[in-house]
Amino acid sequence: MKNFLFSRVELWVLLLIVLFGLLAMVGFGAAVLDAERETKRFGPISPAALAVAEIPDTVKALIEPDRSMAAFAPERFADKPTGWTFFPRTTLDGYLLLSRYDGDANRHVVELVDLSDSSVKHMWRPDAEALLADAPRESRIAEFTNWNNENYRVIHPYLTESGQLIAKDHQSFLYALDGCSKKIWAQEDVLMHHATEPDGAGGFWIPGYVEPNDIERVEPDFIDDSITHVGPGGDVLANMSVTRIFLRHGMEYALFTAGDYQRDPIHLNDVQPVLADGPHWKKGDLFLSFRHQSMIMLYRPATDEIVWMRQGPWLAQHDVDILDDHRIAVFNNKAYDRGTGARVHNTNQITVYDFETGEVGNPWAAALEKPEVKTLFEGLFDVLPEGHLLVEEENSGRLLIVSTTGDTLAEFVNKAADGLAYRLGWSRYMTQEEGDAALANLAGGCAE
Repeated sequence: MKNFLFSRVELWVLLLIVLFGLLAMVGFGAAVLDAERETKRFGPISPAALAVAEIPDTVKALIEPDRSMAAFAPERFADKPTGWTFFPRTTLDGYLLLSRYDGDANRHVVELVDLSDSSVKHMWRPDAEALLADAPRESRIAEFTNWNNENYRVIHPYLTESGQLIAKDHQSFLYALDGCSKKIWAQEDVLMHHATEPDGAGGFWIPGYVEPNDIERVEPDFIDDSITHVGPGGDVLANMSVTRIFLRHGMEYALFTAGDYQRDPIHLNDVQPVLADGPHWKKGDLFLSFRHQSMIMLYRPATDEIVWMRQGPWLAQHDVDILDDHRIAVFNNKAYDRGTGARVHNTNQITVYDFETGEVGNPWAAALEKPEVKTLFEGLFDVLPEGHLLVEEENSGRLLIVSTTGDTLAEFVNKAADGLAYRLGWSRYMTQEEGDAALANLAGGCAE
């Protein structure tokens, strides 16, 4: 054996081995690429090569804990207590429909929290695998990686007075759940995403998609956001293409240029309906938030009219709300990427636009700067009846209730036993009356 191991090897043999090794590497790489692109030129060899190539990642995934649902900054609040902290001289009324990923249970939960004492009055644990078991899987947009209990999030749930929880994830369908998280009805015609806003008549306005898109000369995977109106029983009343609205109104410049092609040029993240006539809008109008355009638009579906629109000073914003008959407020992420990674300018802001004066301001600047509220993506706010501000800092797994002067009244940090913060799911404030009414209809226990 020793003589064999240390025997001389002819140079031409060594060169031949190196050549065959290089050819094998090239062939292996081509097979892996073929599997990634699903071109199927190499038959069953391609998936086998891909499986071999993924062995290091597979081993790493088996060794390391799964942190896919941890917050983007999971250790930012390592020194803070887990759960709720209420600060002295704080008295709060109403409820919070708290949507969060439970890092200890490895699943998403929704809790109805009494803000007077932080007690959980009811909890939902949606079974995503059961809800979505028979749902269509034909989308070119959705990857279906979140359609299981470990990765499903309940984004911006809504609790009706009758006790139905309206639930969905990004790129998922809409469901009504009873008090035991069992399905009452399902809407499985249009994939939904982002905010869920009540229409004042038992239905909802929600961002969706038009699939397949029928926009001329675009790639099949082009994301055509839609403005979706869903009735009280889950029936789709309207599904309007946002791309078509842009094109009809001469706004091709905002979608397609001679520069790089953008698969997702609009990114609709909120449809806020106008529920009463005012001096600057009419009942039935819609405020639309387009993150990738840094644009807020007031659109009138009844006449296909763009009543008003503005780009900036909000930057990559979320969550537009109507404050009164002449002002709107926007959760201004102030997020940007100049090619060196996404960042936030200082902190997020709640930017207010006044339709009567045309002025833009940040009246809650101190309220967000003092606690350093900073979420790159997602994020939302509610103005409470007392004038306090509820802010969800999704990327860090923190929720705050602050006064107009920036004093923190209550704080929730969604940490688990491992010390990491986990993601939130767009929580919602409910008045005392709204929460009491829903609880009265949940008091009978779970529906069988």
